[in-house]
Amino acid sequence: MTTMKRFSRGLLLLMVLPFGALPCRAGSACAQAQAIVGEVRTMFASGQVDYQRALRKLATARDLCSTLGEAWKYSYCAAAALNDPKARFYKDRAIFNGVSDFECGAGPHATAPAPAPLPSYVREKYALVIGIGDFKDPLIPKLQYAAKDAEDLARVLQDPRYGRFKPENVTLLTNAKATRANILNALQDLFLRVQEDDLVFMYVSSHGSQKQTDKGLMGVGYIVTYDTQVKNIWVDALDYQGFSQKAALLKARRKVVFLDTCFSGQAGSKGLTIDGVGVDRETAKLFLSGEGTFVITSSKDNERSFESDSLSNSYFTYYLMEALKKGPEPPTVKEIFGYLAQRVPDAVAREKQSFQHPQMVPADGPGDVKVGVMPRSQSGSN
Repeated sequence: MTTMKRFSRGLLLLMVLPFGALPCRAGSACAQAQAIVGEVRTMFASGQVDYQRALRKLATARDLCSTLGEAWKYSYCAAAALNDPKARFYKDRAIFNGVSDFECGAGPHATAPAPAPLPSYVREKYALVIGIGDFKDPLIPKLQYAAKDAEDLARVLQDPRYGRFKPENVTLLTNAKATRANILNALQDLFLRVQEDDLVFMYVSSHGSQKQTDKGLMGVGYIVTYDTQVKNIWVDALDYQGFSQKAALLKARRKVVFLDTCFSGQAGSKGLTIDGVGVDRETAKLFLSGEGTFVITSSKDNERSFESDSLSNSYFTYYLMEALKKGPEPPTVKEIFGYLAQRVPDAVAREKQSFQHPQMVPADGPGDVKVGVMPRSQSGSN
């Protein structure tokens, strides 16, 4: 307990001292982005658009203000005109940032085409499972069950009765193997292998570092990897924004992400700051890339995620595995979430006298996904 308190206090100093004026900088950046979008909007309204030039301008706008929906919208309009495969990704990001009108302006590409429906089958399935409980930096407190959570879940995914993933398609990274470079390399391998009619399952169990513009993290939250050094967290850790954007670009139309991380620095939970908050909805939404994509987090953004000595797992992961094993038919993601939403709060309230409520984004999105479905590659269908 003493180690945890000392660590939290040190990180608080890291957060508070250097960057008091960051919120103003963020507002200025979004104002610059809006000005760039205004230039591009004028180009589209005239019907005389250099789409490549527009995309370059809009890339700058998105970097300046990633939540500016109009930047994503006009990126989509330009990419659709060029038949760029990133067009769907841009449109999804525009939708998740509040855009509903996709009239692009004058000219032949004034209205964007409707997205194709989800494939009726799953060709192949891939999983990336990450669990980090030991850390190279002794200042980072250990997590007792994070690596075991990942190992246990990987076994369930490979079980032909439940997950039905081919063992060679399940990448498991725990502790010393879960470096920042190895995680990004695994994601790159998925990018090269995955096709549109595939299903991708991703799971992360580790400490998290909160997104806080007012405490020096520049609006970015981090997943703490094995090789993260506290003094270099911006360089060594894996930022949610970069990781999620790479995940969202995977071609698979069916993606499910489970985040068993939170940001509390108190004993018995997963996190590095003294503020007891979990993954917020804006962070979770970064992983989304359209119909068929779901993100389930282990707690609300003002709650901790607990580990259980009696279960030898985190509550979230234990009941996730239970949900995957239930019933004669593979459960849908919405059914899995329903099970988690019932069992996790009950167990935490009973054993920890505290609160933990898993969350799903989108809460009521179209479509659904069966994680345990038999892929076409194993069913013998062509």
